[in-house]
Amino acid sequence: MTPPTRPPPAFDRPAVAALGLTAAVFAFDLSLPLGVAAAVPYTFAVLLALRSAARRAALVVAALCGVLTVAKMVLVPEHGTTEFWKVVANRGLALFAIGMTLFLGVRRRQAETDRAGAEEKVREHLADLARLGRVSTAGQLATGLAHELNQPLAAVCLYAEMAERLVETGAAAGDVLPALREVNEQAHRAAEIVRGLRRMIRSEPPALTPVDLTEVVRTVARLLEPHALRAAADIRLDLAAVPLVSGDRVQLEQVVFNLLQNAVEAVEAIPDGPRRVIITTATDDAGLVAVSVRDTGIGLPAGAEIRVFERFFTTRREGIGMGLAISRSIVEAHGGRIAVLRVPGGGAVFTVELPVVRE
Repeated sequence: MTPPTRPPPAFDRPAVAALGLTAAVFAFDLSLPLGVAAAVPYTFAVLLALRSAARRAALVVAALCGVLTVAKMVLVPEHGTTEFWKVVANRGLALFAIGMTLFLGVRRRQAETDRAGAEEKVREHLADLARLGRVSTAGQLATGLAHELNQPLAAVCLYAEMAERLVETGAAAGDVLPALREVNEQAHRAAEIVRGLRRMIRSEPPALTPVDLTEVVRTVARLLEPHALRAAADIRLDLAAVPLVSGDRVQLEQVVFNLLQNAVEAVEAIPDGPRRVIITTATDDAGLVAVSVRDTGIGLPAGAEIRVFERFFTTRREGIGMGLAISRSIVEAHGGRIAVLRVPGGGAVFTVELPVVRE
């Protein structure tokens, strides 16, 4: 049970200080012909009372100041030395100053209370948005994991099945070991993908090391050889000696894997004609290392090159639209850029550009 909140004290330090100042001002006002000048210290007393936790303290002090202002005029008549209308005007101005100080002070306190309430609502709203963001991120993470893990797990199944058949046919251990090593490598790759996606969700910087993109392309092309064979796709490598880039090797492999797998699926979808995928590495005029994946597949619909990197946008019926979105996030996190061009007559060219390692 929540303990009951204690009401604020009737008179705290600001209220007591305001009452003390009011008494001192009245004493000076009795002994000196202050006139309208008495309103100045009285307003200070009201301002002090407005700092009190007791909400009525300012009203009490302002009322007391007004009463004492009028009382001075009655207790010590000044119309023997000053015209009476001037005395009344002076006291009226003093009362007006006290009243306006109270009014403006109360309005200011109310504005501060409203602002504090609004800030609290904003904090609550931001907390709700943060919770919704975490829920949305969890959903995107699940979708991304389903897409990204499908690749290494499919390779694990393929090579495990290959190893099983080799054992059944009585193949030597030396023939089975490469398939088992591939299973082990792909299992580790799946674990690295999970860790990499977790880093991206947490907005953590990638673990940057010098990476040879040419070697990355060779590794990925080797992993996709079984898929390319089933699709009757001809993967050609046109690789040049390029400078090392600074990046996370696992994430960059995932980018190349996504682009190459999309290219193989694009050429697989055409009924006839050459099914060719060409991967090139080069250094462009800006000193960036570029990896290009060109295919002779079905190509992109008109205008799709603008939206192809958006989340959940896909041109394939069975696609979920996460691979290229994740790839763009990885490339941009590495300080690079990714782009696509439609090829007249069919096909597309995806290009990734990354900065080289700074010495």
